[in-house]
Amino acid sequence: MVIEGVELRPAAASDVDVVALTTAQQTELAAMYGEDQPLVGLHPDISFTLLMLEGTPVGCVGLQPVAPGLGEIKRMYIVPSARGWGLSRMLLDTVESQARAAGLNRLRLETGTLQTQAIALYKNHGYQPTPPYPPFENEPVSLCFAKDL
Repeated sequence: MVIEGVELRPAAASDVDVVALTTAQQTELAAMYGEDQPLVGLHPDISFTLLMLEGTPVGCVGLQPVAPGLGEIKRMYIVPSARGWGLSRMLLDTVESQARAAGLNRLRLETGTLQTQAIALYKNHGYQPTPPYPPFENEPVSLCFAKDL
């Protein structure tokens, strides 16, 4: 799918646009889950991709190497006003390509029980439910998924 005006570019976790998007994501999740939200900081090894639409940052996704062959998708987010256009699928395809290029053959991720659109996206993209991994193993609102690339 080609969407006019879309640009994907690498960014550091400290990039002002990444910080703004991940902060917006955490604010949205806090409103959804309240005190039940598992709070996990950003690991310094995460490499981000920013999704720009007509020059405006509207989404991001992070890739964190976890172990040989294993990566984790972190902080995937699209601002509410840009949802429903296939941009999340574009980010997911991008992070999977980056993982393959980095020699990772499996990706995992965590999402929440109330994020039904995200759950559907991951399942439609071939991610399978897996047992929760640390630090999510005792979080009742967490769902974990993985996919062999």
